[in-house]
Amino acid sequence: MGPMSKRNTFCSTVLALAVGFGATLTLPTEATANDPKRSKSDAGPREIKTRELMAEREGLKLKLYEKWRVGSEDQWKQNGKVILLVHGATWASRCTFDPDPDHGYSMMEMLADAGYDVFAVDLHGYGHSDRSDVDWTDSQSAAKDVEAAVEFIRALRWVERVHLFGYQWGAQPTALFASQKPHKVGRLALLGMRYRLVDKAASVPPGPLRTLGQQASLLKPEDGDLDPEFVRRRAQVCRQESASAPNGALLDLTKPSPVEPAKLKVPTLVLQGERDGSTESVQDRLQFFQQLATPGKWFTFMPGVGKYAPIERTRTKFDQTLLSFLDQNP
Repeated sequence: MGPMSKRNTFCSTVLALAVGFGATLTLPTEATANDPKRSKSDAGPREIKTRELMAEREGLKLKLYEKWRVGSEDQWKQNGKVILLVHGATWASRCTFDPDPDHGYSMMEMLADAGYDVFAVDLHGYGHSDRSDVDWTDSQSAAKDVEAAVEFIRALRWVERVHLFGYQWGAQPTALFASQKPHKVGRLALLGMRYRLVDKAASVPPGPLRTLGQQASLLKPEDGDLDPEFVRRRAQVCRQESASAPNGALLDLTKPSPVEPAKLKVPTLVLQGERDGSTESVQDRLQFFQQLATPGKWFTFMPGVGKYAPIERTRTKFDQTLLSFLDQNP
């Protein structure tokens, strides 16, 4: 079976699963998916500002990174365009969301260009945040970091709600917090969500930390449409940012997610890349989607996109899908 046949088979499987679960499945249109402009605001000259901040919870200092486009500061309180990004299991925020802005590989700058005040948090044990001797940074303890970051942002920007984006394993603590404190969340977007699916090959890690070497920083070509030169540049950023990662995310793989979709009441987007996971993973995400309590929910399938959607060559599909969701009126 050739690559095109495999792709068509996977697409057909996803569509069949969606119909079987009664899901509302959308796909980016060709005009949207191939738009080279990447949805930038035309208001004034492009100047992106960056700064580092520090939130705190239970004695742990949590590093926050912020990016915004100059000229949009006075609008956030009215339009609510404030968002927090939560990274995945291995690498912290800068490596995940802002690895190579000089070459256009920055989810943070994409959102800032669209008028958002963009924050990204290093969960405890990751990047430049403190580590804890109490836990291994599993999704339940990481959800407290998300809450601390949201509270900091709400006070800083004087907004009632903050939009959330959870990336891969980061979808777990992000969705968990949103289910616990829905009145503090605007919209919730999840890429790589896992629900009841358990990795049968996973085992309990022997200790709280794992070492991150060069191999861990290099991405696999089958995981997405990746530019090899960018992959090498990103690897340098990742290795400078972190030498180790907590094992709580690996521990999470041995048991079902603590997130109860029936408690999620905020508008929610579940993103599914064609090359992100197996058929079983897709079915698991559709089960999660079906059980969401919110009347505002979308399951979007992105053809040609993998698990690294924000930094792939096809990232415009992801960008436009996410912005279309976030920009909807409350």
